[in-house]
Amino acid sequence: MAKRCPACGYEPIGPFTDNCPICAEPVRNVRSRTGGYGRPGGWPPVLTWVLGGVLAVVILIGGCCGIGLWRFGNGMQNLQQQIQEAQEKAEADKKARTVAVNAADLLAEFKADPDAADKKLDGKYLELTGTVERTGRGKEGVFVVLNGGDPTAKVKVECYFNYVGHPEEGRLLRLKPGQTVTVRGEYDGQVSNVQVRQCELVK
Repeated sequence: MAKRCPACGYEPIGPFTDNCPICAEPVRNVRSRTGGYGRPGGWPPVLTWVLGGVLAVVILIGGCCGIGLWRFGNGMQNLQQQIQEAQEKAEADKKARTVAVNAADLLAEFKADPDAADKKLDGKYLELTGTVERTGRGKEGVFVVLNGGDPTAKVKVECYFNYVGHPEEGRLLRLKPGQTVTVRGEYDGQVSNVQVRQCELVK
């Protein structure tokens, strides 16, 4: 009857062989397992080891992929949280710097003392209400020129919007002269007119 080595698992070993031909372990009184190699349904030990190794590799790869996906998911969640926090911080900063002003009052300050008015508004985010004088497109995008109700005044307010190709672009260009609007944007000094950039139309 064929025998199986109890040390290395090698089989079949002939009934008249007393030592394993692989590791020399005594196998005199050892019998093969039921269903061992050479019997129906049996697998050789080498194949068992190979299959076990493949299974271990699959489990290892699956575990690594699972850890990677978990870390990726956490990373994306952290990134979204950081973006949200940055947006909230930017909005809080804008709110803290916001100055609500009428275009007529703003232009009166620049007419009286341009340097003092510029210093007062430096770094401010304006919520500006004024009268539309004209709209158009320029090198810097869509713009709206506001005055304080006096279209003959030399100094106006130029409001620039990043709305090129945006649905709001049409709304801006449809504004009529004499219409009162409110815009928000970053004060950017005075060239010939007072400059307000990165604007958004409030109403």
